[in-house]
Amino acid sequence: MKTQPLLFVLLLAAMDGISQPQNAPEIKTGFEAMHHIRQLPLLFPSGAETKQPLAYDATGGNWDHHFLAAFTKYIDTLRQPDGSEIREYVIFDEYGPGCLFRQQMNAWFDRSGIPNGWLPVGELTQPRADANICYYFDDEKEPRIDMHLKDFFGGKIAPFDGPLCFIDSLNLFAISYYPFPFQKRLKITMRPNSESFEQMDTKWYQYTHLIYPADYQITTWQGPQTPSKAVRDQWQKTGENPNDLTGAKWVQSKQEIKTNQTKTLFQIDKPGSIAGLRISLQPYTKETFYNTYIKMYWDGSKEAAVDLPLCYLFGGGAKDYASSSDMVFEKSLTTLLFGFDNQTGSFYSYFPMPFWKSAKIVLENKSGIDITNLVCDMTYIPSSHLNYPADKTGYFFATRTTDADPDTTAYHNIAFEAQGRGHVAGIVFYSDKYDMDGDEFTYIDGSHNPQIHGSGTEDDHNQGWAGRAYQKPLWGGLFNGYNGAYRIYLNDCYIFNQNIRIAYEHSLTKKHFINGGNTDVAIFYYLSKNGSNLFLTDEVDVGNHFSESLHQYAIQNQTWKGHVVDSYDGYERNLDYATYSDDGKAFNGSSRFTVRIDPQNQGVRLRKRMNRRDNGVQSAAVYVDGVLVKERPWHIVTPSLSTGKGDLDGWFDSDFNIPVQYTRGKPRITVEIKYIDSPKKEINEFYYWIYSYK
Repeated sequence: MKTQPLLFVLLLAAMDGISQPQNAPEIKTGFEAMHHIRQLPLLFPSGAETKQPLAYDATGGNWDHHFLAAFTKYIDTLRQPDGSEIREYVIFDEYGPGCLFRQQMNAWFDRSGIPNGWLPVGELTQPRADANICYYFDDEKEPRIDMHLKDFFGGKIAPFDGPLCFIDSLNLFAISYYPFPFQKRLKITMRPNSESFEQMDTKWYQYTHLIYPADYQITTWQGPQTPSKAVRDQWQKTGENPNDLTGAKWVQSKQEIKTNQTKTLFQIDKPGSIAGLRISLQPYTKETFYNTYIKMYWDGSKEAAVDLPLCYLFGGGAKDYASSSDMVFEKSLTTLLFGFDNQTGSFYSYFPMPFWKSAKIVLENKSGIDITNLVCDMTYIPSSHLNYPADKTGYFFATRTTDADPDTTAYHNIAFEAQGRGHVAGIVFYSDKYDMDGDEFTYIDGSHNPQIHGSGTEDDHNQGWAGRAYQKPLWGGLFNGYNGAYRIYLNDCYIFNQNIRIAYEHSLTKKHFINGGNTDVAIFYYLSKNGSNLFLTDEVDVGNHFSESLHQYAIQNQTWKGHVVDSYDGYERNLDYATYSDDGKAFNGSSRFTVRIDPQNQGVRLRKRMNRRDNGVQSAAVYVDGVLVKERPWHIVTPSLSTGKGDLDGWFDSDFNIPVQYTRGKPRITVEIKYIDSPKKEINEFYYWIYSYK
């Protein structure tokens, strides 16, 4: 029996007419955020940021494993009761409110004594990786967590165990999605138990976290008793719909789609949200896998928010790569939010997809083969049961970017670009003749340096040392960590307010890949219908007499002024990428300037160009019109030392968000930056950009 789309319009309209109390989702943190998939489309409040401290080579090279220059951010010396001193190596230091959602660690592999530089397994007990990891919350003197590195990441000691935590069977890497919310501050250190700890050269990590607006209220991690059962149960049932389906309706469409024919599967003309899609088709062949196209339209838009070969929406890819397309088709994939099954010829997606007027899903058959039996089951929640606020929610989008890098830019591949306000929620990464060591470079809101800097493509997708064919709820790969790799940014979404660009470096590790190789990337993201919410309203060029006079710039206790030529983070094949010359000043007193802002602002962002050479930790208090922004200081922590393999890239852009209570209704503000601390006993500034949130 063939069901016509008109029946769905009438049926769903009738469903939505049932009177029920409205339920608006809210942004949560910690385990609540992980469990409530329905919050994924919600736009983050103004001032929220995604950050990722990690071990990486700030010279632009591939020495991301250098312990003192790349791994360590700074060293704390602690005096013990007996008068002795111990050193703790700080790898994470952030002021809240925030939540650390993702921890990727690689610290057990030692190649220093191996003639060919390669050992196929890591050793949890090797002395050179012997250290304790300590978590200090809210400036407490004693850590709430003080565990051996191998125990914390070993995946066996509760609550830091599976399925939230995982260590590779060969001890080549570990990953933890156990969340740590913090209201005031979180500092994470390594405390070595072996004198050779500093010399070990194979240590990497990535710690991805969200920082929320300064007035956000978060309960700091309460200890191992924090409830986590709901998330653990959810992750044990991948393939099943993880959404809260209260009030959901299930509708089915059965179609025959001849070659070169297009059919509408669903047409919904009432507000609601799609909470699940399952599709099976016959025949399930390589041609129908890659050349049946799915299109999704929201609220009457003529442009599809999704227009992809069917398999790409569900984790497939490599359509144009002869070396791997056959192998992809023969595989099956199971994740928390999407997947496909070669044995049953089926696909599923559980990304929440809200709309406020209408939704239309279309399939186009370009395979050259008639689809004789297509069954699509849709889970739909009317707005009477789940009411997403239109001005605080993004539309679901999915896009594919293929990038065979041209000779003219042989240093990176572009994986994704978007304009406006939203957040990235997932990636599927396929490649051909591509080197796994290429770092991720994600630029957010026009910053010159990447807010998300990677340490190798496989590390960026939660693996290490090339990776293997793992399939976990939020990450894995059909083949390894750089081909068929996927990662769902469930709670560590990449937040953007103006724009975003995700690129992957062409490493020099495999120089025979002359152009760096090819990439085929699918990105899942949410985008506001209202465009950007962040606008440039003023600029201050420190060292420029006219700009200083215009902005009533003043400085106290100046320690230096001069002209600097330097670069932002460079690529292995283009170390001088983003080179600028600028005048600047340094001080251990204060600087002050007056700038224009939008009176209708919902907060203000300051962006500062500073130089981090030998001075990577720079802390300051921020005052607005004489009032201290008491919620947190401007605390900059970034690599500042050369690995010895090249010249450090010194320029660094840092952002500071001022809450709206300090700026509401004002056309201008006077900002004062007061020195607190730094290794060189001075902080520097070269240029300021002032943005207003709307």
